[in-house]
Amino acid sequence: MALSLRDLLSQKEFWIFLFATGWVLLNWPLIELPKGYFIMGMPAILVYITLIWLFFILALYLFDRGNFD
Repeated sequence: MALSLRDLLSQKEFWIFLFATGWVLLNWPLIELPKGYFIMGMPAILVYITLIWLFFILALYLFDRGNFD
Protein backbone atom coordinates (compact mmCIF):
# COMPACT_ATOMS: atom_id res chain seq x y z
CA MET A 1 0.00 0.00 0.00
CA ALA A 2 1.36 3.42 -0.93
CA LEU A 3 1.99 6.04 1.70
CA SER A 4 -0.41 8.94 1.82
CA LEU A 5 0.69 12.53 2.15
CA ARG A 6 -0.46 12.56 5.78
CA ASP A 7 1.72 9.51 6.54
CA LEU A 8 4.69 11.10 4.81
CA LEU A 9 4.35 14.40 6.70
CA SER A 10 4.24 12.56 10.03
CA GLN A 11 7.62 10.86 9.47
CA LYS A 12 10.55 12.50 11.27
CA GLU A 13 13.01 11.22 8.69
CA PHE A 14 11.19 13.10 5.91
CA TRP A 15 11.38 16.41 7.76
CA ILE A 16 15.06 15.91 8.59
CA PHE A 17 15.78 15.08 4.95
CA LEU A 18 13.81 18.08 3.72
CA PHE A 19 15.62 20.42 6.12
CA ALA A 20 19.06 19.05 5.18
CA THR A 21 18.34 19.29 1.45
CA GLY A 22 17.04 22.84 1.77
CA TRP A 23 20.06 23.83 3.84
CA VAL A 24 22.50 22.43 1.28
CA LEU A 25 20.64 23.83 -1.72
CA LEU A 26 19.97 27.31 -0.33
CA ASN A 27 23.05 27.86 1.85
CA TRP A 28 24.40 31.27 0.79
CA PRO A 29 28.14 30.57 1.33
CA LEU A 30 27.92 27.38 -0.74
CA ILE A 31 26.11 29.25 -3.50
CA GLU A 32 28.79 31.98 -3.56
CA LEU A 33 31.78 29.59 -3.73
CA PRO A 34 31.58 28.76 -7.44
CA LYS A 35 31.07 32.39 -8.50
CA GLY A 36 32.98 33.00 -11.70
CA TYR A 37 33.94 29.36 -12.28
CA PHE A 38 32.90 27.34 -15.31
CA ILE A 39 32.69 23.55 -15.69
CA MET A 40 32.56 22.30 -19.29
CA GLY A 41 31.34 25.72 -20.43
CA MET A 42 28.51 25.95 -17.89
CA PRO A 43 28.50 28.19 -14.82
CA ALA A 44 29.49 26.13 -11.78
CA ILE A 45 26.42 27.28 -9.84
CA LEU A 46 24.15 25.55 -12.38
CA VAL A 47 26.17 22.36 -12.04
CA TYR A 48 25.91 22.62 -8.25
CA ILE A 49 22.14 23.12 -8.25
CA THR A 50 21.64 20.34 -10.82
CA LEU A 51 23.68 17.86 -8.77
CA ILE A 52 21.76 18.69 -5.58
CA TRP A 53 18.41 18.23 -7.34
CA LEU A 54 19.56 14.93 -8.87
CA PHE A 55 20.62 13.74 -5.42
CA PHE A 56 17.26 14.87 -4.02
CA ILE A 57 15.31 12.97 -6.70
CA LEU A 58 17.45 9.84 -6.26
CA ALA A 59 17.01 9.89 -2.49
CA LEU A 60 13.23 10.28 -2.78
CA TYR A 61 13.15 7.40 -5.24
CA LEU A 62 15.08 5.21 -2.82
CA PHE A 63 12.83 6.21 0.11
CA ASP A 64 9.73 5.41 -1.94
CA ARG A 65 11.17 2.14 -3.18
CA GLY A 66 11.91 1.08 0.40
CA ASN A 67 8.30 1.71 1.48
CA PHE A 68 6.71 -0.16 -1.42
CA ASP A 69 4.93 -3.40 -0.45
